[in-house]
Amino acid sequence: MIRRYYLIGVVGVGKSTLREQLREQLPVASIYEEWPEAMSREVLCSRESMSQCSAEEIQDWIFSQLATKSRLISADKAELQIIDRSPLDTFAFYPPQEWKMRASHMIDALRMKSATPLAAGELIFLTGSPKAIFERMDTARNYSINAIAQQQSAFEILATYLAEKYGYKMRRIDVRELSSQQIADCALDIIALDDYSPLDVDVVVREIEYA
Repeated sequence: MIRRYYLIGVVGVGKSTLREQLREQLPVASIYEEWPEAMSREVLCSRESMSQCSAEEIQDWIFSQLATKSRLISADKAELQIIDRSPLDTFAFYPPQEWKMRASHMIDALRMKSATPLAAGELIFLTGSPKAIFERMDTARNYSINAIAQQQSAFEILATYLAEKYGYKMRRIDVRELSSQQIADCALDIIALDDYSPLDVDVVVREIEYA
């Protein structure tokens, strides 16, 4: 059985660091970075700091990358896969009234790039202190503590939506006061000890589109 784990959470919470820790400690796993291709520096910036034109271009690029990543993941036969960001993360960057439009945009990109459904997987949600995340974040990203807090609240909205509509409870790791190795140990415990409970991501996105 193939087991996939998506690492999700706000920008700067530690997903990439965890991904690299797991790469070292799980050599048999396939590890997927956030984007299959090199990204523009602008992708790292907060949405509020972009122009409308830049934001639209970046969103087109992001959906194209999601489609490419989905195709690669679905073709992978490795029994354990660790994936930085899930397709559902895109909804946490926008208010719920825009989810339908974003689901449609994502599905259009999938039709153009790949006929493969989005891969099911378990969500591991990293949460933390917006202030602590802000203090260690590269200032070039133009995030504020408030922007990070709002983004984390948006992920909580997504978590509540999945729990209420699908009865799905995300695995959570609160990174506050934990070292990077302790965070990795928490993730390893989830992978090794907890029952694998994948979410059908493709169904969720398509039901949002037709909601």
